[in-house]
Amino acid sequence: MRKCGKCGKRTEKSAKFCPNCGEEMPQIKIEEGIEKEIDEETLHIDTEVREGLPKTAIVSMDGTFEAKDARLLRSIFADLDKKNVVRVVLNLKNVVYMSSAALGLLVSYATEKKQEQGAHCVYLAGLSQAVGGTMSVLGLLPFFVIFPSIESALKTLGI
Repeated sequence: MRKCGKCGKRTEKSAKFCPNCGEEMPQIKIEEGIEKEIDEETLHIDTEVREGLPKTAIVSMDGTFEAKDARLLRSIFADLDKKNVVRVVLNLKNVVYMSSAALGLLVSYATEKKQEQGAHCVYLAGLSQAVGGTMSVLGLLPFFVIFPSIESALKTLGI
């Protein structure tokens, strides 16, 4: 049995569609006895730029942040730099996993922005326990200002 990603109802492993809502179920691949869902898009990213001084971007991520997704986020960061965005708030509430490549990219970007601006400019909001725990063990949390939620980040930053 497995759960439908849309409605949460349990379905048979072999089901191609959820019998409750009709949502297409991801294919399952078996690797060395381990079942793994195949999902081409494991990470969804939405970006919103708020005008004002300083110009701020809110980047919301949802899913698992694999090494293959680093290129996409790198291009988003480059686009934000072209738009003269000074502050970046990363909403990580719905990120359940980050690869080492992803973590390295975030630290690298935060370091570059801090060197350019002379202060923290990359903020993390809604850090999940899994991702926050990994970052803590690796000693990466000091590279960022961390807020418990996106709402508290926006309020504190006056956005």
